[in-house]
Amino acid sequence: MTICPEVSMQDSFAHGTTPNSDRLEDRAPLQEKPQQSTSEQNIQLERERQGFILLQKRKIESKKRELSLMKERMRAAANPGLKRTFKTKRNMTQREMSKLKRDLRAAEGGTQFEPDAGALPDFVIIGAQKGGTSFLYHVLTQHPLVEPAVRKEVRYFEGLFDLGIEWYRWCFPQPKWKAGRWTISGEATPSYLFRPLVAKRMAETVPQVRLIALLRNPIDRAYSHYQMQVTRGTEPRTFEEAIEQQNSTYLPRGIYVDQLLRWSEYFGKEQMLVLKSEDFFEGPVETLKIVLDYLDLPRWEPEVSQLQERRHEGGYEQRMDPATRRRLEAHFEPHNQRLYEYLGVDFGW
Repeated sequence: MTICPEVSMQDSFAHGTTPNSDRLEDRAPLQEKPQQSTSEQNIQLERERQGFILLQKRKIESKKRELSLMKERMRAAANPGLKRTFKTKRNMTQREMSKLKRDLRAAEGGTQFEPDAGALPDFVIIGAQKGGTSFLYHVLTQHPLVEPAVRKEVRYFEGLFDLGIEWYRWCFPQPKWKAGRWTISGEATPSYLFRPLVAKRMAETVPQVRLIALLRNPIDRAYSHYQMQVTRGTEPRTFEEAIEQQNSTYLPRGIYVDQLLRWSEYFGKEQMLVLKSEDFFEGPVETLKIVLDYLDLPRWEPEVSQLQERRHEGGYEQRMDPATRRRLEAHFEPHNQRLYEYLGVDFGW
């Protein structure tokens, strides 16, 4: 397992021992803001209201999926005690969903609402797409001291940035005091790594955040990305046709060194943990230990069922043409060499 060089565990942020004031109370503004006119205030309020409505709808959909999963587990559970446990959780989720629906109706009707603002994230998994980010996020959020965001991919720093920082806060829970330390939270939007504007926006919004990047062999990443689009019905071309198109991002997304260099303009190496996806796929428990150390969290091992629940093997009916793979190996070879020099580690791609 490899990590970005110069990562010092001693320098890891101390959320586990010292409360983060940015998560526990609103920070004072750096400078006094000019007074807004009434019309400007109304526009801002309406934008926040629309953002709140969007977030509530996403939360409700998430709760619906939770309820559906709980019902399946209740039917499958043979132990009466386990059935009662699932029933209790189901009832709690139903109450939570009822409150979400009440708040949504109030916001849609224009009624005054006061949503509980959450906190900014402690960590963000920034990529790469099809590199195992969903699997890592799922396992990591099973940790007793990690609270999930409203959804895995918040996408705030992409198309939702104009909704404002308060909307982003609503996506995360307030930290809780558990076992003598504070819980942490984060999100995982794998396209962040590739998007040019995200690093600057994130540095301005959450400058102390811890970043995690999972890098997969760029050839396998591109083919997996292509197959995902085929499955969705949005990719009618052959793989060879698709990668030849100038506007295609299948190959550019795999030139990781350029993306990491862009992020290094705004974040130091001590804030970026770089992992090899193949190592994570083969040894998830060992990789998780590295991530927990990096986030200053106590060691913990998930159950086998938690490791299997969200893992995708990525098998495809049609294999890549060997000639295409050889051509892509030549294409990525110089970029991979630059990556190895930057990280000080050879991933063996």
